[in-house]
Amino acid sequence: MLPPNARLAAAGRVLERERTFSDRPPGSAFWYENSNGLAEIAVNQGRADRDLGLSIGIPLEIVA
Repeated sequence: MLPPNARLAAAGRVLERERTFSDRPPGSAFWYENSNGLAEIAVNQGRADRDLGLSIGIPLEIVA
């Protein structure tokens, strides 16, 4: 339900929306809409929790 140009801010970083992991170079963080329609934060060929220092309950901001 987020607009296509929405960005998410988490852990001091602003993340752009992508459709697939291959839209970003390895090591790049982004967010995408999963098959359930939820926003997921990811790192291409990495782990968002470790690479960005994310954990459950961390504040997230929608930047339109």
